[in-house]
Amino acid sequence: MQNNRRNANNNNDNGLSADRALYNALRMVFIEGSYCAPAITRALKGFKNLRSHPFVTSAFYGVLDNNVRLEKLISELCEKRPDKSSVVVLKIGMYYCNYADMPSYAAVNRGVELAKAVGACSGFINAVLKKSIGYTPKFNSELEKFSYTYNTPQWLCKQIIIDYGEVKAASILGAVLPQKTHIRPVRNRITQEEFKKVADGDLTDYGCYVDRAAQDKLEAGTYAVQSVSSIRAVNTYIKGFSGGDVLDLCAAPGGKSVYLSELGDFKITACDVYPHKLDLMRGYAKKLGAKIDVALNDATVLNQDFVGKFDIVIADCPCSGTGTLKTKPDILLNRKAEDIAELTELQTKILNAAAEYCRLGGVLCYSTCSILKTENEGIVERFAATHGNYKLLDTTKLLPDTDKCDGFYIARFLRGK
Repeated sequence: MQNNRRNANNNNDNGLSADRALYNALRMVFIEGSYCAPAITRALKGFKNLRSHPFVTSAFYGVLDNNVRLEKLISELCEKRPDKSSVVVLKIGMYYCNYADMPSYAAVNRGVELAKAVGACSGFINAVLKKSIGYTPKFNSELEKFSYTYNTPQWLCKQIIIDYGEVKAASILGAVLPQKTHIRPVRNRITQEEFKKVADGDLTDYGCYVDRAAQDKLEAGTYAVQSVSSIRAVNTYIKGFSGGDVLDLCAAPGGKSVYLSELGDFKITACDVYPHKLDLMRGYAKKLGAKIDVALNDATVLNQDFVGKFDIVIADCPCSGTGTLKTKPDILLNRKAEDIAELTELQTKILNAAAEYCRLGGVLCYSTCSILKTENEGIVERFAATHGNYKLLDTTKLLPDTDKCDGFYIARFLRGK
């Protein structure tokens, strides 16, 4: 078990300012409901000690990567649930005490000083943090223990075990992915050889993993931030095609459509239901020199203007995001078991509408960044049973443990008569 996938290094930073910045970021997530990326960005924007930014960022994700465990400790070590601010302070202090590369006495002291700074009860924080050091929790079931071990909510652990078996579920949830950002070269603006010379990072088949400093060395517009799973998905969509009319029904923020435009003679229509997201896609395409058309469209409703007009239709549907647990901890905080039924209904509506937009001989692509079979194989099986004019060509499943990238699922159908 790797308890600390983002082990924070003390970096000799004992300043309260770093802990306050960390507290502010986590408060935005746990109390205000902010997404993780904007929360840490906002917190660091007001924190002028640039040398401590890596420490704060690492500790921020470290707390999130251990949140299920920290919640368990709080529930067992506190007679009743503390106030929200104290919970945030406790999570930071417990992370420092039990998972960070920091002496216990220093970790407790930092938690106490932070409590004083934010108006929490320092005596209470001090006592609980000391009890947490080396504490072994008690489990009411094997599922609860599994959930604690892999820092994943019990409902999701149960579903992944049902889908894959306990051994494979442990392998998926225990996978460790690169923590740096994956970027790729933008074709027609920089060659692969030029990119490799200036991209200071761990190379992949499509680009490389880099930190912020390495990104800053690259000329703007010559590279794009895009995950390996997203890149592999696009290459799967267009397998067997060098050009044609493409409809991307759930395209925002536009990364897949822009990348697809670089791969051949494709005329791309990228859609979203929200006007502001169309503006974002236009801006992103302009930045990277991509030629795509954007259109306002509700993917769940049949659009007569699209019927029978496309060689490739992409339904990359909204989903649980459970394939991205390793890179987007928001999923662990915000997703609930009852969300899945609502999502599968949405996915079915989108896929049924998308089926009307393919030309004869065209390919319909259904994909999600989920690893749950209910959202993937289940949707595909029901679609095949109700659409006799479509033949399943192939399916592709990416998993974090075997493919070393976010989980992703793609099914391709050929439209016949």
